[in-house]
Amino acid sequence: MRKATSLYIKACISTMGVLVMANDIFEISMLLDFYGQLLTASQYKCMDLHYNNDMSLAEIAEELSISRQGVHDFINRGKATLVDLESKLGMVAKFRDMKKQLEQLQDDLHLMDLDPNDKGNQFLLERIDQSLFNIITKL
Repeated sequence: MRKATSLYIKACISTMGVLVMANDIFEISMLLDFYGQLLTASQYKCMDLHYNNDMSLAEIAEELSISRQGVHDFINRGKATLVDLESKLGMVAKFRDMKKQLEQLQDDLHLMDLDPNDKGNQFLLERIDQSLFNIITKL
């Protein structure tokens, strides 16, 4: 029984590690989309191949004719730059906030009845109007 529990815990930790890695890959890809052009050409190329094209460090090193350590260094410096840019500019956070607000607006529109005199509709329309105003003023 103890061995089975230990294996289950290891499997859960392993699965969680994959989930964390997947979130990390998605996060880096988002940062690359927003700030990638601010990296050096070498940093961007290595990070794009690694995160967006799912190439290993060895494959990238072979393709670019540099060492695996060089690829590793470009990726680490690139990640540090991307995280620093996001902490200063916050464009990805603003994008996510705006996306969340737009999804809420879409949900509110789906809740509306077709009767224009319905009090519930008037409340939803006022809420939608306020949300749109908030989004527009942030742009």
